Amino acid sequence: MATRMLMTVEDFVQMNPVNNETYELVDGELIPFPSPTPLHGIIRDRSGRIIWSYFDRNPIGGAIAETNCRIASDTVRRPDLSIFLGEHWQQLDLKKVPVPFAPDIAVEVLSPSEHVVDVNRKVRDYLVAGSLEVWLLDPENGELHVRTKAGILLLQGSDTLESSLLPGFSISVANLLAGR
Repeated sequence: MATRMLMTVEDFVQMNPVNNETYELVDGELIPFPSPTPLHGIIRDRSGRIIWSYFDRNPIGGAIAETNCRIASDTVRRPDLSIFLGEHWQQLDLKKVPVPFAPDIAVEVLSPSEHVVDVNRKVRDYLVAGSLEVWLLDPENGELHVRTKAGILLLQGSDTLESSLLPGFSISVANLLAGR
């Protein structure tokens, strides 16, 4: 019987990534992720620019791409985009990782290689850790899933993404998922 080698968050923080991989720490287990596709990066960066533009007009928080967030004693997740609001944004030490709490809104760009079980677990981890919303951007199907503890909202095409956490924020799903 094989045994899993577990690591602590402190060990994880000291680790140096190799081979162009990024990692998450889930229940003490190191989970490698290959480099994202160009489309993944474009959508993540576009989302970040849109959110930062919103915060320029409404200084209620901020967003950070690809930053480790400690969401449990033995779990560090790395959302594609972490949105922090109010006190959470003010509490951030911008020179230290991992961020010691979950983002208010975790944004994940889904890849065709991701398994639904893994995505659902990631969403659950964020929500249990205190995230209020998880946005799953699915460019492959032209969909956006907004997950909360109360349920799931599916948006497509010309549907408009709005959030009570971001007063006045509004964008069509098609515009958010535009690849070029």
